[in-house]
Amino acid sequence: MNLSAFEGFELPGKFLLQKIVVSPAELIDPLGRPALAKSVIQGRNITITLVVQSEEEQSVSIYHEMLEALTVAFDEPPNSVMLMNEADFEQAGWEAHRKFGFASPDTVLPFLKGYGFYE
Repeated sequence: MNLSAFEGFELPGKFLLQKIVVSPAELIDPLGRPALAKSVIQGRNITITLVVQSEEEQSVSIYHEMLEALTVAFDEPPNSVMLMNEADFEQAGWEAHRKFGFASPDTVLPFLKGYGFYE
């Protein structure tokens, strides 16, 4: 999977996905649990970090993290995501991977549009 294709990728709401990086180290979420990915939002810039995993898991994590990051970053996210929790974002990532295939700039935008995020 070509993660560098996402560098500088424009997301809905004038957000910019600066890059996706792969970390050889384990990630820990704010509750101290192991995590497969994390997003950092700084202003209108988003960086996603993934742990080393299969390409399929990376794809699911990209869909998941983009949806979750935009939900957090938007001042008024779409109603379709307002009540989503971590398990819902994970399920959405798996559904997107099954429907659209491996995450790419061409597949992520229709996925996000399906949840009400528009450019």
